[in-house]
Amino acid sequence: MSAALLLAAAVTAQAAPRASSELTREGVKHSAALAFDGLLTTSWAEGVAGSSAGAWIEVDLGRPTTLQSVTIWPGDLSKGTRSHRESARPLKVQLSLDGQPLGEPVRLEVDKPARADFPVNGAGRKLRVEVVEAQDGYVLQDVHIAEIAVNFPTNEPANTSKLDAWMKTPEAAKKADAFNAEIDAAYERIKAAQFGDNDALQIIMDAVSDGPAFLRPQVARLVPDGFRAQAIRSSGRAQKALRLLKDANAIPAIEMASLRATAEEQVELSQLVEIFYAWQELIGTENRNVGYWGEPGNMPGALQSFGEPINLEVDREGRVLIADIGNNRIQRFTGKGRPERQWGPARDITNRWFQGARPWYASGAGAGEQSGAWVNPLDLTLIPGKESDGFAGIDALGRVQIYDGDGKPLRSWTVETRSKPRPGVGGEAYIAWHPKKKQLIAILEDEAVAYTLDSEEVGRFKLPDGTPNAVEVGKDGKLLMAYGREVILYSADGFRHGTVIPYEQLDEGFEDMDLTLDEDGKLWVLTDTGYVHVFEKPSKKLWSLKVIERPLTHPRMAVREGVVFIVSDDRIERIDALQKKLDKEQAEKDGGGEK
Repeated sequence: MSAALLLAAAVTAQAAPRASSELTREGVKHSAALAFDGLLTTSWAEGVAGSSAGAWIEVDLGRPTTLQSVTIWPGDLSKGTRSHRESARPLKVQLSLDGQPLGEPVRLEVDKPARADFPVNGAGRKLRVEVVEAQDGYVLQDVHIAEIAVNFPTNEPANTSKLDAWMKTPEAAKKADAFNAEIDAAYERIKAAQFGDNDALQIIMDAVSDGPAFLRPQVARLVPDGFRAQAIRSSGRAQKALRLLKDANAIPAIEMASLRATAEEQVELSQLVEIFYAWQELIGTENRNVGYWGEPGNMPGALQSFGEPINLEVDREGRVLIADIGNNRIQRFTGKGRPERQWGPARDITNRWFQGARPWYASGAGAGEQSGAWVNPLDLTLIPGKESDGFAGIDALGRVQIYDGDGKPLRSWTVETRSKPRPGVGGEAYIAWHPKKKQLIAILEDEAVAYTLDSEEVGRFKLPDGTPNAVEVGKDGKLLMAYGREVILYSADGFRHGTVIPYEQLDEGFEDMDLTLDEDGKLWVLTDTGYVHVFEKPSKKLWSLKVIERPLTHPRMAVREGVVFIVSDDRIERIDALQKKLDKEQAEKDGGGEK
């Protein structure tokens, strides 16, 4: 070999990656080389007991290299989120090149599996990552790093040119065909097995997390240390198989695929992770029984608000109807608290949320715009009939749907307005029945629109006070609206009469309230401090009582025969307020109560 060739070989030769220490546990060595093999299911781990500060790992890039970025996948990712949390991972690291620091120490995401791309500006041959601070694991305290890569997002073709050339050979084509056949066969075995096939699922998962098996040896042979992570791509064919299988056990593989993806593919795979977690929740709660009067969740009888108020009504038979916003359904409970019916399709997963999207979640009913389906129902109102009460609801799209006393859909329409309900502020949409005018009044933000039951618009006006946080039609036909800590009166044509219940008439220290009428037309006010105030009319207060001791979040209330139904924190509480009042009066009469 000529001197020139010997010199070139010497310049491009790579020393093996090395580290301050290497852990061996249960016969498996977590060597430094595993942080540069391109695989996310393997990892380097430091093997010295005590503090991890000062532990380091170093790679020889083989030649002077211009660094634009350094990418780190911290932690043990072999089992996804589970292994990431169980083992320690670096929280803050110092990057250096040929012994010179590359800026100040940088902080990593350690609460969940993540990839960190750090822009750098330097040229050199030996890259070192030193642990400055570590996050303890729930179980193991040895720091893990799954992978380290140089110039990962830019993915310079020169570093993978030999692999790219091999991929065009007949040998590579033959191996690719065999791999595709293996994935297809594994998929068919899983579908044919009554309880799945773990070995077949693992084959598919490995191809999703760390790419086709036939490609990995070629990456190790043809791609230098530091550039292998960008040479390995998750298998699209295996991803498709997992999408069809909908097996939540595959979540770790999809998480790892998303961590090695970039641009649009990364967004798509991150959403797929959300979808699989939603499927997992949906399946995991499929046969769970919910106690009477509900609890948080998506099963029949459970409630899901994501922090928004949940509005309710109680009909003449004492049944409670709930606008279950996060479950995209209207639910009805018996007077004893048993869920008996819902309006909305079957349980499903969705990312629909108001006018946009949120992370995928399990919903008690599939969100939709077809008749009988809802996208976040925000409010409902009863429509009295001869024998039973029907109801109307309004959702986050401004759609009004009407049902008769038997629960059958009658008609629906969308309120024509520029006002759009938004999350995080109480929904900003209400629906109220005006019994004297036989009209429905829909309120979206600061605009009110009146309709006949045939969907004909008969009136429209703006609310100068803005968006209310509670609405009720009084027995005189005027509109009572809560704004902050006072109640303001409007006529049904929009005329503003002014404040009718000031803050001073209610309890001290409250920030939110709800309004409702009982069957006799009395006005009940519930505050978030747990008090109810009962009025014969806004100017005549009858009595007040603290009915619940804990603070309430976005309290909503319905009343029937003195029994108060309160929704807060995704639960319904049934309190006999009249009996509680009588008990208090009797205790005071007997001399044993609070004066």
